[in-house]
Amino acid sequence: MTLKTVLRITRNVGLCAAVALVACDSGQKTEEKKVEEKKVEAKADDAKAAADAKAAADAKAAADAKAAADAKAAEDAKAAADAKAAEGDAKAPEGDAKAPEGDAKAPEGDAKAPATDAKKTEPKKTEPKKTEDASAKIDAKALYDAKCKVCHAADGKGAEAQKKNNIPDMSAKDWQSKHSKAAVVKAITDGVDGTKMKAFKDKLSKEEIDAVAAYVKKM
Repeated sequence: MTLKTVLRITRNVGLCAAVALVACDSGQKTEEKKVEEKKVEAKADDAKAAADAKAAADAKAAADAKAAADAKAAEDAKAAADAKAAEGDAKAPEGDAKAPEGDAKAPEGDAKAPATDAKKTEPKKTEPKKTEDASAKIDAKALYDAKCKVCHAADGKGAEAQKKNNIPDMSAKDWQSKHSKAAVVKAITDGVDGTKMKAFKDKLSKEEIDAVAAYVKKM
């Protein structure tokens, strides 16, 4: 084998080795590029997931805040309506209570007509009924619900809308022990100075006031 042949073979082997090295290096770089691209995609996915989670959390917080605001507005509106209803009942016209006066006076002529017959037969003497007997026939609960419930609540503990006015808990033992029936009658009849409690002497009869006071004392 000549020297030229040896040199030619050596040169060809070197070229093949160089080509192989270039190909290997190119393949390695391609794999690294793919790995980098996957990392970038993963980071983008993570960023998108975090953004979506934050948007969902912000939307939920906004919805919760709106729900709380709506609930408070509804509660305030109800309290205002209850307070207005209480004031309206306290200032109700007195016409209903005074209306029957004309009817009560109307029969006077009829009562005087049979004067001749009255001389022949003596009228039976009847004792006036006691207030307790008359009040016993009155539906005290219905009266309380109509006139008192709006401020004092059905159980006497006081309506929520009126608690800011320091309305008492009439069902409490200490309140009951400090207020006799007579004191309750006076409060209903004349009202309580310095409070929202108005007088009912022109709206309820003595018997009705007595019945309501007895109902309150049983709470």
